[in-house]
Amino acid sequence: MPDLSRSASTVTSSPKENLSIFAGRRGWQVGLLVPAFVLALFLFWIGSAWVAVVDQGKMALAIDFKVFWAAGHLAHLGDPLAAFDVNRLAEVHETSKGEDWMPWSYPPSFLLALKPLGALPFSEAWAIFSAISIVAMFLAVRPFSCGIVPVWFAFALPPAILPNLYMGQTTGLWIAGLLAALAALKNDRFILAGFFIGLLTLKPQLGLLIPLALIASGSWRTIISAVVTTIAISLLATLVVGVGYWTEMQQMMGVHFETIRYSIYSNKQMLSPYSLLAGIGVRESVALALQWVITALAGAAVVVAWRNPKIGFDLRAAVLILGISLSTPYLWFYESGLLAIAALFLLRAGILTKTRWHLLLAAAMWIGIGPASHIVMFRVSETLSLRLVFAPILILACAVCLHALIAALRKPTESYVNDEVFQ
Repeated sequence: MPDLSRSASTVTSSPKENLSIFAGRRGWQVGLLVPAFVLALFLFWIGSAWVAVVDQGKMALAIDFKVFWAAGHLAHLGDPLAAFDVNRLAEVHETSKGEDWMPWSYPPSFLLALKPLGALPFSEAWAIFSAISIVAMFLAVRPFSCGIVPVWFAFALPPAILPNLYMGQTTGLWIAGLLAALAALKNDRFILAGFFIGLLTLKPQLGLLIPLALIASGSWRTIISAVVTTIAISLLATLVVGVGYWTEMQQMMGVHFETIRYSIYSNKQMLSPYSLLAGIGVRESVALALQWVITALAGAAVVVAWRNPKIGFDLRAAVLILGISLSTPYLWFYESGLLAIAALFLLRAGILTKTRWHLLLAAAMWIGIGPASHIVMFRVSETLSLRLVFAPILILACAVCLHALIAALRKPTESYVNDEVFQ
């Protein structure tokens, strides 16, 4: 089993030294004021929604969490398979319009996790779900902040995470789980890392490259732990919801994917390369084929980074997270917060701290499509395509990361100073 926390690298300074540029007065201002503003915006959003739900006698608000809450409510009533009936979901949350088709297609373990929230009114359930997501982000980012408070706060509540918070989506929880797994790997706690990776099956489409990273690094205990965790939570959930759940989920996922393919040309809120290519006029079948080529190339980069002992842990993590953003054809706008976390690792590795342009790129990754999403969500513009805002940032980030990876591979092995142990 390789020691992932002490690989060789070309980095000549520690993560704490690389992040120390944010320890000054401006760093404190940005690191505290911006997250406070992000939190204030979200509290205003959720407060306004709460008032609308109560004053207008609504059951729920027309955001993605309505599906989670409605599915949890049906499970609470003892009818979990009804979650796959879009009409039953609509009867519960009472927000669907004719064109608003939002199905349930998640694993049974997530449905059981939502069951207690389904026993609560929508507003309270959303508030608790959001609080758990925010706390999870703070706990998960802390080990990577090197004790620098502005860094900790800035990346626990970056502007890029706002779309996820507004929609009541699961991306914050998924990112927190990935960071927890990376922290465990960094500390050579391989079994614990596998446990967190097993929980990431909440969004399996985002985890396509994680097994490649683990195999390339020889983290066999982590792989076994992840498999055991996945099987265990799936079996326990199946005992509650029944074997028929898996058939219903498979059928719904097939219907959902075909629906996505049908609407991919006009879907301006999906950010994947597949969506971008279709959006600029490439035939859908060709765009999907090119997506799988990109996925394979991203997987190859992950294997190279995680296999070669010259590559430091932070660069490995950045390659994996950017690869995740490239690898799935199903990447929605609320998942753009992944770029902010990739920026954190590129900063820790000293890659985005060398020039002013690099710092500007880090800022763009940290801000993400947060401001642009307001324009779309509040219907200021019906023509703005979020994928056209996201794509240049992702492409530049991947180019810088790939350049750093190639440079590290070309240099001779030397002692790696990025070897701090998390506590």
